[in-house]
Amino acid sequence: MTRPGRATSILAVAATAVIFVGQAACVTRTLATRAGPYRPPRAATLEEVFAAYEGFCRGRTTLSATGDLDLRDLRAGKARRIGVRVLAGRGGRLYVKGSVAVVTALEVVADGRRFWFRLPAKKTVWTGETGAVVDENVTSEQAPYYALRPADLVEALLPEPLPAEPGDAIVLDGDREVFGLSIARLEGGRGAARKRILVGRETLQLEAVVTYDLDGGLQREVRYAAWREGSPCRVLVARPREGYEAEFVLDKVETNVTLPDRAFAERPAEGYAVVEVGKKR
Repeated sequence: MTRPGRATSILAVAATAVIFVGQAACVTRTLATRAGPYRPPRAATLEEVFAAYEGFCRGRTTLSATGDLDLRDLRAGKARRIGVRVLAGRGGRLYVKGSVAVVTALEVVADGRRFWFRLPAKKTVWTGETGAVVDENVTSEQAPYYALRPADLVEALLPEPLPAEPGDAIVLDGDREVFGLSIARLEGGRGAARKRILVGRETLQLEAVVTYDLDGGLQREVRYAAWREGSPCRVLVARPREGYEAEFVLDKVETNVTLPDRAFAERPAEGYAVVEVGKKR
């Protein structure tokens, strides 16, 4: 026989459960859309991913573009946007003219051997061998070319095929969004990655090129987005270790056009101070 007190408790629990279920029923709703049937991600072999990247690289020898360039010094917390005209060609050739309200803010010229970075506001031209660097402790005020290295820009705008050599290994990986190709020089079955390529899993379009130093540390990262007619219209070049970023936001891109040789020639430096830049990296 159940005691009155216990019967009352059971009734109270039951009533609470009914109320809770009733409240839950009030907030139950039908989803507006139903999940579609599961579709497995695109499959691709190493050779297919490799061919997609190599095809993109070998399919463009020159580039002519206009748009904007965002320069960011993350260490100093500074950023600047300028309008740009860009010409780039294989062999390290580069011409960049940056303007603010039709006034020239900077010019970067490289002929494949040397570069010239002209800053009219400072009446100074920095010049040196392509790939030359300075002490990492200098600021962008002391060496404004440091954030906008010609070698970085040419390699970003016209990526090179994977530089596989005897002893190198190329490895494929992937997740639901991208495929990755990593290249490394192996000795005794071990080694540090030299470069990593990321392409979209569904599109096989280039999304990133990551370059490492000899110890496998991150040196440079380039991101590609906003593809239009076979070309990325957003190209971000970052050197996280130094805290610099340069992002092209392009509104017009042409590839494989004829470029005038004079665009990559040294400009007269009359009235400008000329500063020779450090050592080749």
